Amino acid sequence: MRISVPASIANLGPGFDVLAMAVDLWLEVEAEEADEPEWEFEGEGAELLREQPNPLSVLPMRGWARSDIPLGVGLGSSAAARVAAATLQGSEDPIGDAGREEGHYDNVAAAVMGGMVAVVEDEVYGLPVPDLEIALFVAPSAVATTLARSVLPEQVSRADAVFNLSRLAALLQVMHSREWPRLDAALEDRLHQPYRLPLFPWAEEVMAAAREAGAYGAALAGAGPSVFAFCERRLGDDVALAMEEVGPEEGYGLVTKVTRQGLDVRP
Repeated sequence: MRISVPASIANLGPGFDVLAMAVDLWLEVEAEEADEPEWEFEGEGAELLREQPNPLSVLPMRGWARSDIPLGVGLGSSAAARVAAATLQGSEDPIGDAGREEGHYDNVAAAVMGGMVAVVEDEVYGLPVPDLEIALFVAPSAVATTLARSVLPEQVSRADAVFNLSRLAALLQVMHSREWPRLDAALEDRLHQPYRLPLFPWAEEVMAAAREAGAYGAALAGAGPSVFAFCERRLGDDVALAMEEVGPEEGYGLVTKVTRQGLDVRP
């Protein structure tokens, strides 16, 4: 069996634990049944994956996995691996099974369905796919999701809740209307980014650099620490370079796009 699963970016500014999009970076897996686990890993994070248990390495299969998805930096590497593992185990509901393992469903829904999605309890809604480039600043080091969640408050003010509702409504409308200059305001957030940015304070300067280079808007990728920016086509390289110039030295810029293709399974 051969499986392809895309990377994903969750939250998208105001859509905390609700919105996500699949992006054109891939985990490729090929495996067959075996008496005990026998795995080879290539690509992003291969050395770490060889040394530490992960959703694939514990499966009693003989397999090969190659990933373009940087590990632990907000680009859905864990979700992609869990989706692949659930599929290899014959899951008829990879979103549900991988989501329960992951602890939330936004990334896994985007990885399975492709495109841009909204998750409402156990329902997944497809959203319009923006015909824009996505410039990424890939952070130099990972931040554990547990840490990124631990800094969030248990409660927020009514003003902050209303602020995010208004931005979420605006973001959904912009995706439909394609009035891209309105993206900057629509990506604003008060539920998670203000609490997470102190973990990686350089990210604000990276987002500002993206806007100054012509991006329509920028936000943390998932829980961070990477940053994504929506750009007009042909501007992605300039925006990625601008982010790279002000970000930590070990980080790097990358240009991709939303992919409509989600989980793909071939015999």
